[in-house]
Amino acid sequence: MVHRVDENQVPVRLTAGASSATVYPAMGGRLGQLDLGFGPLLRGWSADLGWDEWGCFPLLPWSNRLPRGRLRFGGVEADFPPNSADGSAIHGLVASRPWKVEAYSDHRISLMVDVVEGPYRLRGTQTYELEPRGLGLSLSVSNTGNQPVPVGIGIHPWFRSAPVSIPAERRWPGEPMPTGRPVRVAGRYDLRGGTLPEPMDCCFTALTATTARVGDLELTWEGPVTDVVVFSGVSGWVCVEPVTMANGAFGLSPGDAAGYGGRFLSPGKSLAVTYRFDALT
Repeated sequence: MVHRVDENQVPVRLTAGASSATVYPAMGGRLGQLDLGFGPLLRGWSADLGWDEWGCFPLLPWSNRLPRGRLRFGGVEADFPPNSADGSAIHGLVASRPWKVEAYSDHRISLMVDVVEGPYRLRGTQTYELEPRGLGLSLSVSNTGNQPVPVGIGIHPWFRSAPVSIPAERRWPGEPMPTGRPVRVAGRYDLRGGTLPEPMDCCFTALTATTARVGDLELTWEGPVTDVVVFSGVSGWVCVEPVTMANGAFGLSPGDAAGYGGRFLSPGKSLAVTYRFDALT
């Protein structure tokens, strides 16, 4: 059944078999909760949580943060208002904006947002499609302006704490911003075998597969994902963020950003990643 939905309606609930998902169009178009038949998987909304502390929200046109809100990349210069306690502009421009509902049915919802800020003229789109044992998420950004702009995209899910498996052979030293070239994972930073992570805010790279695991959940992606950020600094929760750029990529020149995932998006072009959340049990 296809529904008509007020774009400001909060929340929108999807169902498929024993699975359910809750989407918040007016709060960043985020996935607020997901249950694939074995209980809630995400940190749900609460009045005492900040906009960046719950659910699974989109990251674009950058992931992680711009120190002091300064964007300096390949001749593009812009300053954005800090929105984090550390004085940075964090998690892009769309995670706390209202998204417009383009289409909605019992198990599927498509959303869109337009961004006009600084050098950016962008359109973001998301589609969530729920299945009885999984959820598909398509995320894209298109350059609707007349000049190339630096972009990166990803997602920021807050999962219930569980053993994590990340297919990464290297990590960027420094937390959260890189302080040097990637080093081999070792000790508490080797999450390849499935480990309950110690507190960290680490960017992993040199990915050998397109699948991560969090407890009984498998998270997969298709697209130009280069890095996975793991944040486990809040007791009881772990964030596993597959993204198309390393932390700090937009503080470098494009020549220095080789391997960081920093890229320009030309007018009329798009960057897209698809994700899947699947039950393993």
